[in-house]
Amino acid sequence: MSRRPVRLLSLLLACIAPVMAAAQDTGHPCAATVEPAQRLACYDRAFPPPPAVHEAAAARAIDAFGRPRAATPLRGRDPTADADPDAIEARVTAVEQAGGRRTVVLANGQRWSVEGGAAGPLAADDVVTIRRGALGSHMLRTPGGASLRARRVH
Repeated sequence: MSRRPVRLLSLLLACIAPVMAAAQDTGHPCAATVEPAQRLACYDRAFPPPPAVHEAAAARAIDAFGRPRAATPLRGRDPTADADPDAIEARVTAVEQAGGRRTVVLANGQRWSVEGGAAGPLAADDVVTIRRGALGSHMLRTPGGASLRARRVH
């Protein structure tokens, strides 16, 4: 037998071997997880998102703070869920009075309707803290220490 067919055969086997090995590959262990939420959590642990993803999630969470949202089945399993703040602190840019209600405009563009009259005086350039309350409510704390019930309007 000449050397040429042997070389050709060994070259052919060298090319086919990786293809056959790839065909037998079962994939990532996370692919075997049946439950979608658990599979997503497995992939998130195996391939964590870069820091830019966490920073973007934190910015979205602050922007969405106070807005009502639908419950999702994956909530709490998302690696960026930690970015969801319990409170925000912002500077007041304007306080508008209309129809017996006060609307507080914050430097980040959010608008909050505030209940309570003279109990909590507010003015432009005040720094306020808005935190989550019970049952989806929010409390706005003034620089003077008064806590007022607030609702996000925009």
